[in-house]
Amino acid sequence: MKKVLLSAICFAAFVFSANAQFGSSMLKQAASKAAQKTTEKTIEKATDRVSDKAADAIDKELEKGLSSEPAEQSPAQAQSQAQSQEPVKPQSIVDIMKKLPDIPTVQQLVNCKSAELNEQTFKVLSSPVTSFKTKSASLAIEAMTFSYANADSAQVMETAYKQAELMTGLSREELDKLSEMSEEEQQAYLAAHYKEGQAEAALMEQAVDASKYLEPLQPMIDEWEAVGKKVEQLFQEADNQCKNIYAKYAKDLESAQGAAYNSVAIKYYGEIVPIQRKAVIEAMKIRMDEQIPAAEKIEKEMVPIRAEHHDLISALLNYPQMTATQYFTDASRLFDILTYK
Repeated sequence: MKKVLLSAICFAAFVFSANAQFGSSMLKQAASKAAQKTTEKTIEKATDRVSDKAADAIDKELEKGLSSEPAEQSPAQAQSQAQSQEPVKPQSIVDIMKKLPDIPTVQQLVNCKSAELNEQTFKVLSSPVTSFKTKSASLAIEAMTFSYANADSAQVMETAYKQAELMTGLSREELDKLSEMSEEEQQAYLAAHYKEGQAEAALMEQAVDASKYLEPLQPMIDEWEAVGKKVEQLFQEADNQCKNIYAKYAKDLESAQGAAYNSVAIKYYGEIVPIQRKAVIEAMKIRMDEQIPAAEKIEKEMVPIRAEHHDLISALLNYPQMTATQYFTDASRLFDILTYK
């Protein structure tokens, strides 16, 4: 029981510190009083420095495509084409994970990083790496929202209200007031009325309760966590190799500026990215082949538990969803110029 309780508390603490965005989303849902779909805005733009010249070039290319006359089609051809263009709805988290494109090659990664550092915007936008980043971010969002797609909206909203009340200390009436305010007014209202420590206390209390229904699942959870540690070890070994390479470039990376820095950074990145890429590919295979099956076993047991316990812990304890999130996060290791102290 102690181990289960500790796991639940640690998970709750992780949720509060690292998953604040989810809690914010729940609060916004409760404040808006409706199950309205909000457009996800977490996919980063390919670059925040798109030049007018590059944007104009893209517009011209789009106009060329739009101005071309489409060939006439028979009704049967039109129907067939429309059907072929309809997106296939994923049946599971695994289906979403399998939609991730092939990992970019080492050369593609190096070329894109060089274009980023040298502010070659059009090359960044047209790079397969940018396409991969965008697709990965989109799939991560799809995986995070997948389990709620067919949920009962009334129950979701009732749960959202209860969680928002617990975590903020605000009443339902106060939450309703937020829905009528501007973003600035909401921030000011929360600053004045939010009860510090309320969220942490609520999560800790729920973690204690969660330990009771998680205890029978602990052997399966241990199996899932063991695979996660296997992946962590894989990345640790890759980091150790990258640290040794960083030592060769550290002085120049810290002192160089402008074009000189870019030159050194690309040489360094070119040496570490094959190591990172190999580790990412191996890690994602482990998650798909070993961790997802373990997660699906847990989820089978979580379904009836979640139906009985409408709290934040049970809502977030979706192990296939968490595995998918980690799967897409693994890919992000490809894009950083790692530094070590």
